[in-house]
Amino acid sequence: MAKNHLTIGLYGIGGVYNYGCEAIVRGTEIILHQKWPDARIKYASLRPEDDAQRLEGCDVEIVPRKMHRFGSIERFNSILAYLTGFHSKRFFPEDLKWVDDCDVVLSIGGDLYTIPPGYQDPKIRCYNPLIHFGDLVKNHEKKFVVWGASVGPFEDCPRIKKRMVEHLRRVDLITSREPETSHYLEYLGLENFIECADPAFMISSPEPVQEGEGVTLEDDVKREEKVILNDSINGKKENKLHIGINLSPLSSIYMFKKDMKQVIKDQADLVTSLIEHFDARVTLIPHVVCHFNVDDDDLRYLKQVQSMISDDVKGSVELLDGDIGFLKTKEVLSTCDCVIAARMHCAINAVSVGVPTIFLAYSKKAYGMVEYVYGNRKWVVSLKDVNNTNMVSLINEIMDAKPHLFDQLHSNLEQSQKTRKELLDFDY
Repeated sequence: MAKNHLTIGLYGIGGVYNYGCEAIVRGTEIILHQKWPDARIKYASLRPEDDAQRLEGCDVEIVPRKMHRFGSIERFNSILAYLTGFHSKRFFPEDLKWVDDCDVVLSIGGDLYTIPPGYQDPKIRCYNPLIHFGDLVKNHEKKFVVWGASVGPFEDCPRIKKRMVEHLRRVDLITSREPETSHYLEYLGLENFIECADPAFMISSPEPVQEGEGVTLEDDVKREEKVILNDSINGKKENKLHIGINLSPLSSIYMFKKDMKQVIKDQADLVTSLIEHFDARVTLIPHVVCHFNVDDDDLRYLKQVQSMISDDVKGSVELLDGDIGFLKTKEVLSTCDCVIAARMHCAINAVSVGVPTIFLAYSKKAYGMVEYVYGNRKWVVSLKDVNNTNMVSLINEIMDAKPHLFDQLHSNLEQSQKTRKELLDFDY
């Protein structure tokens, strides 16, 4: 089969209601079609109708992920395999016929190969459906690539570590999206990886990326003009510092083992203090809008934060309400003077248009991405420590550093373009 007519499968994410997942799909489609314009890209979706609407303009074929019928032999075997731990190449709860004509399958989803903070190694036999899926792809003599991922660490979970390392050693390629993962893969003794930018960086501005342009940060002068235009439309003062803030229930649940009401109150107090010090205006920016899971819905969470902000400054707080997707959220982020973000891809969304961004970390992946973006770990704060950190000072420092803030990112993205060219010459 000619390389230009590859069929490539995308698998792993739960849906593009998570704007980071939307960015991964859109960025991956751009990367693959720049190399193979006629390639057929199939995205296996748990929410095909919803994802089709959200991915408008993205040249991917959406195929539904179908479970075997409850009474089927395949379903019975998959349940038996789960209970006994014998998840061999024969048993899997999903119908994988869509894989048959794929030449290569990319496992997409930035942190599917990580373990949430505080996770305890189970006493039962370890089973991971994503590992099982990847093994099945390999058993069917297809290429399997872990794409744009953070990996590990697994040190607190020996069973998971053993199984994961066996799996990662077997895959054809791992593309690490940040140096923390690259160092860890080296530590594990793995060699089948390269470091390459997160696919979301391919979506570098609200305008479509033109072929051959590569990845660039939006010109600062244009961005300042957009800020002035946005302010004049909304009747805002042009000289007010505009801070975008993203907070998420998922990160807070991971980091805090206590009453969420107090966590939300503490975060609301932080917003209040920043407004009071800078005489700033704040936009609360969701990056996941999930109507079916309150624990993963930034919008509902930020509404709670907004409700607890001091009445004295509430007029300076705006909530980005609704469900507008990755691209339109990027337009809003581009009007901010600085951003504070708990969601990884919200932070990527902001830095890719030249906005100074402080990462709020709830896992090691944030530290690796900050190092990738800035060349150091100065602009990352553990979510657990944010109320004990001098955020005023940090904002002042990152604004002062802006003229040279993204030099490292420019360099890394340029190198990533060269690396990606080598990657796409991989024998598929």
